[in-house]
Amino acid sequence: MNIVPDSGPVLAVTESVRHDMGRYFELAGSQYVGPWYVEEFGQHRLDSGFDLAQLVDCLQQLLADHGSAACIELMTRVCGGNVPFTIAARELSHLRDLLIRLASEDGNMDAVRAIMAMFGLLEDALARIYLAGFLGTLGHRNSIRLRHISALAEKNLLVHFEKHLDWLRQLTAAVSTRDRAALPEAHHERCEFGKWLHGEGAKLVRDPNHYTHLVEIHTAMHRVVDEIAGMIGGTSDSLPLYALMKRAENYSLDLGNEIAMLNSMVIMINYNKDPMTGALTRRSLERVMINQLEISRATETPFCLLMCDIDHFKQINDSHGHTVGDCAIVHFASALRSNLRQSDLMFRFGGDEFLLMLPSTSYQQGWEVAEKLRSTVGREAMAVDVRTVTLRASFGLLEICGSNTSFIDNELVNSLIQECDQRLYLAKHRGRDQVA
Repeated sequence: MNIVPDSGPVLAVTESVRHDMGRYFELAGSQYVGPWYVEEFGQHRLDSGFDLAQLVDCLQQLLADHGSAACIELMTRVCGGNVPFTIAARELSHLRDLLIRLASEDGNMDAVRAIMAMFGLLEDALARIYLAGFLGTLGHRNSIRLRHISALAEKNLLVHFEKHLDWLRQLTAAVSTRDRAALPEAHHERCEFGKWLHGEGAKLVRDPNHYTHLVEIHTAMHRVVDEIAGMIGGTSDSLPLYALMKRAENYSLDLGNEIAMLNSMVIMINYNKDPMTGALTRRSLERVMINQLEISRATETPFCLLMCDIDHFKQINDSHGHTVGDCAIVHFASALRSNLRQSDLMFRFGGDEFLLMLPSTSYQQGWEVAEKLRSTVGREAMAVDVRTVTLRASFGLLEICGSNTSFIDNELVNSLIQECDQRLYLAKHRGRDQVA
């Protein structure tokens, strides 16, 4: 008797063991609940994506007819439903453990061994299904990223990330076809991105810790390729390949985040700045914002906008004069800049109002930055003649995901800036000296 969960290794069992396993499946059908279920209308429904009765039934069919494709069809459907692999694998292992316990209670070690072998094959079949699905999705996402970068009006440093994405495309294709000869360059200093990183990139990234981090991410990704190269062609390589390719994509996204931030540093160097505060001018805001939206869409990472100004600034001008008011603006800008990353962009929006652009930043991270800035402004008093003036500031926070925008233009930019400005107004309305 052969149990064939998919093309590949088969499990041979005697008729007697097959009969015993069928009996254990019947018992499991009445006892099995599974680790993921909810009670709904008096019946159990699996949150994992497996149908409770169908999971047991299709495995019984597999015992009765080794050509039955019911289990593979079920697992393919679960994968297509975006159920995480770990949840699907746990569902199988939970059922396996119940069957093993039933066989052990009978002292039937032949059935125990057959059950373990059968579920080993099933897990490998599940991994093959998930690997194929992931590679297809990764290839599609990578094509979209490349298309978005190729459409950028100003690529700046993104041209180097574009070369990395082409390298990742080659890796995905090689794993899909299990073709070791088609793998991309394995050495981290010889690929196109590596040549830039260890050449011009080393001069651009002035912070040694930042540069070391970037090199470590890139090197770790190339170590993944070494592992993949030694694994392609194995008989049961799907599960580790799936894990390695997931890791490779995570490293790739990390690189995208880093390059997006470095790109902002280039903008800070090349664009016109306000002579009083050193911030970028409002004249360049729309252009930079469109570029940041395009980068966010290409790298699939959010960024944050922070609109902020000095609380009761008119009173400072009225009480101390416009010269002190100008000093307050400079002091405020200095407090902001000293607590931002090199990659964060600061624009003087008008008067005492500033717009901060934080690349590769989630809402929670943006909130933490805003609170840190608010606290710093209130803590660092400004000297005015023989006394000091303590400033307070309010902040409006907005997270933006470029991947959620279908069309990027000046109208979208103005709409997002207006929404961020409204959040600043909300912070003022709630009493000032806070983040909204």
